[in-house]
Amino acid sequence: MKYAKGNSQTTAQSLEIGRHAIGIDIGTSTLCFALFDIDSLSMISVKTVENTALINHRDPKAHEQNPCKIWEIIDQLFLQCEEDLSLVKIIAITGQMHGAVLLDSENNPVSNLLTWRDARYPVDDNSQEFSKMNGCALHVGYGANSIRGMLKTQGGSSIGQRICSIESYIMGKLCGDYSVDESMAASFGCFDITNRCWNLEQIEQMGLSASLFHDVFPSCVPVSKIMPVNCKRYGLSSDATVFSPIGDNQASVIGATGFLNIGVVNIGTSGQISVPCSSIIYSKSIEVRPLIENMFLQVYSSLCGGWSYAYLKDFCKDILGKFGFALSDGQIYTVLDSLVVDSSDSEGLIVDTRFLGTRENPLLRGEIREIDTRNLNIKNLAFGFIQGIVRELHPPAIQLHKFSFIAASGNSVRKSPIMKRAIEQEFGCACMEPPFLEEASVGAILGCLANLEGKERIKAFYQKHFNGNIE
Repeated sequence: MKYAKGNSQTTAQSLEIGRHAIGIDIGTSTLCFALFDIDSLSMISVKTVENTALINHRDPKAHEQNPCKIWEIIDQLFLQCEEDLSLVKIIAITGQMHGAVLLDSENNPVSNLLTWRDARYPVDDNSQEFSKMNGCALHVGYGANSIRGMLKTQGGSSIGQRICSIESYIMGKLCGDYSVDESMAASFGCFDITNRCWNLEQIEQMGLSASLFHDVFPSCVPVSKIMPVNCKRYGLSSDATVFSPIGDNQASVIGATGFLNIGVVNIGTSGQISVPCSSIIYSKSIEVRPLIENMFLQVYSSLCGGWSYAYLKDFCKDILGKFGFALSDGQIYTVLDSLVVDSSDSEGLIVDTRFLGTRENPLLRGEIREIDTRNLNIKNLAFGFIQGIVRELHPPAIQLHKFSFIAASGNSVRKSPIMKRAIEQEFGCACMEPPFLEEASVGAILGCLANLEGKERIKAFYQKHFNGNIE
């Protein structure tokens, strides 16, 4: 079966739109809980907390999170919401992509969440033959490869009955259905985006059991009413409906553009440049990812992104500590930004911020080049890091010349006033900020809303925000 049917007869036609929606964004570093007014397309309240589910691991290449802990945090976000949740009719879910978790026959986790940052398991070369039909090559950190590597190290024993994303796990805790959506399935690296189904030939070749890969939903469609026990616990209406998740990349693009045809640069912990397209235009240097309503995204992703600037901050903090000084993270960021606020370049210093390599070449490492007798100072390092982060997000395979401006989103853009200027210098066009700070959680809500009532009202809202600067 290509698509899951869900646990109820809820459909886009039968769902009566309520006034409010909840958007849950399960990030690698933070979790966001947003309450949104559907009628006015405005944020009511938003709370962002640290994702404390990281598992301490001796292997520096490992990156696992406890899915039960993530659910505990989200449960508390529901309980701590000070607004009336009885008006909520839509619950939308988004979050980190590529990561996977195994569930048993009772849908309990039998593994940790192996996140996109887990780099323990190499990829077999013969998996690349499926790249074009999948829209991407199978890379280190992609769910299917991580689960295969984990099972192989355990002697090949199948300890689980279902592979799912962390978003699907949270959806299941809310409504009882643990099916994976198309965007998350594609991020595992073994999903045929043309036929919208699991690539069973590839799965068999990888030595994985096809029984692990259950039915798939389109993204942002109504799945099931929330379970009665949760209605009572959170004060939700019995009409509150959980929608299938969508990847945070796709959700951020929707939240940044409102379905307008413009490119998006997103710099958070990682970084992406994303361009909407109506057909599959594949290149080895980029990925094609499914979007809602049979649309696609051309995407290039960096592994470090905004984390690189935090890396520089930690370097400064370590140097200061060695000399007996102590500054907070915020103080160091303030100094770094102030040093480069009047700079137009890094005075010849070139910083390559690919410290974790790339999807194509995970063994590649960053470097600092063109050091002479005068330009190695903290100001040039700070600006060089920012330039390096942005430069990596400008691959030749993605063309932005047709856009009069691009939208820039992500915490690193908002927190660093220099980042926006560097984007404009690199891409040679204006850089505009979206109307909402939490693009992913809002984008997930808007994706659900578009599947219910169409895109026109949303597009008109964003046209007005961008002052009609869309061609």
